[in-house]
Amino acid sequence: MELVNRNRLSLSIVMLSVVPLVAVTTIVATLLFSQAKQLVDDEVTLIRSNLINLKKQELQQYVELALKAVMPIYEEAAADDAHAQQLVIDHLSTLTYGQDGYFFVYDYQGVSLVLPYQQDRIGKNWWEVEDVTGKKLLQELIYAAQHGGGFVEYQWHKPSKSEPLPKLSYAVGLDKWQWMIGTGVYLDDIELQVAHVENGFDGRVGKSAAALFLVVFIAVSLVAGLGASMNFSVRRMANSQLSKLNQRIIESQEKERSRVSKELHDGINQLLVAAKYRLDNLRSGTMTARQLEQWQASQEVMDQAIVEIRRISRDLRPSQLDDLGLVAALQSHISTMQERCQMELIFEHDIKGLALSSQVETTLYRVTQEALRNVEKHSQASGADVVLQREGDKLLLTISDDGVGFEVGGKRRLSEHMGLNNMRERIAAIAGLFWVESEPGTGTQVRIELPAESLREQGLATEGL
Repeated sequence: MELVNRNRLSLSIVMLSVVPLVAVTTIVATLLFSQAKQLVDDEVTLIRSNLINLKKQELQQYVELALKAVMPIYEEAAADDAHAQQLVIDHLSTLTYGQDGYFFVYDYQGVSLVLPYQQDRIGKNWWEVEDVTGKKLLQELIYAAQHGGGFVEYQWHKPSKSEPLPKLSYAVGLDKWQWMIGTGVYLDDIELQVAHVENGFDGRVGKSAAALFLVVFIAVSLVAGLGASMNFSVRRMANSQLSKLNQRIIESQEKERSRVSKELHDGINQLLVAAKYRLDNLRSGTMTARQLEQWQASQEVMDQAIVEIRRISRDLRPSQLDDLGLVAALQSHISTMQERCQMELIFEHDIKGLALSSQVETTLYRVTQEALRNVEKHSQASGADVVLQREGDKLLLTISDDGVGFEVGGKRRLSEHMGLNNMRERIAAIAGLFWVESEPGTGTQVRIELPAESLREQGLATEGL
């Protein structure tokens, strides 16, 4: 009887220890994974929004380039100048980019004027055309063009695919001719990237759940001793997952920047250069003064377009960073910025013997780019210094200015907070340290430090460290 009572007492003690542990663990796990899922949903929404914004910027740039190519003809032509209109149609019909990129033109009544991959539709009225969801896409595009330009999303057949896919188009108007000109880009690659992020999260959640329940069973068999440590382990795991997700977001942004940069440089830029050479070949000694003036104006517009494309491509992903390294990329960026803003910029560097990994070079370049952008926009400084150097067993990057400064802990604009947070997160991703030192009227200093152990963790090949 005494043995039975002892067994019952032990069982009661075990139950009193295990049941609350299991209940608390279940509640904590449910809340933790629910919050993690909500956070990932928010991050996925942010990723999709950022990618779509990049697509919108890309479309606007393409349309602006197309307009620059035809604007000299359009501005000089009358409203009923059929010859000028045909010249513009011929030019836009041959202007393509990427694998499936092209420009389309309709008049405000819905008649197709330019549609490179669907020649049988040209000359017909498509005012009532709908996508698979019933959206009257042409009417919406024309409406957007008549009101200063805008974006329209719809479902459309991709030339290289058989099924309709989500597409985003941007249209502007040539009001004198009552024309709408635009271009579009398919969004299927965005959904693939988002699905990849979501699938990766689901897989990690499954593994994390299995590990969590294993810890729970071990805790049950050991009677409650591991309850507190389990909660700590889950929190550390969640922080690790969030850190990895943030790093993947940064990597995704860099890949998208690199892709757009290459498309601009290898696609549109090459088309413009080829068009410039063709324009050179058109010059002859029999040109009238008027024709020569138009030819020279076209050359100037073409040169400006080429320079602008190269600038955009360089800002997205400078080729010097991949080909010549961090120092050359920073020198190029600082020189370009100094020409633009007339600010005295000094770049000092002493990292000879350091071979930085691609991740570290990209991170330091982006942080410097963001810091100098803040100096240009907010500091009202007359000069700034960028210093990249070794100090003992550390790698230091310092960006300082002589501007108005600010109260570090005070209220700042949301955009400024986001810029600093982005820099801090990028440096944290490579195990570095980040400080901002500033006071009103004393300028601002941004300081980044990569200790020797952080360098080794990031796979840096060094000499003398």
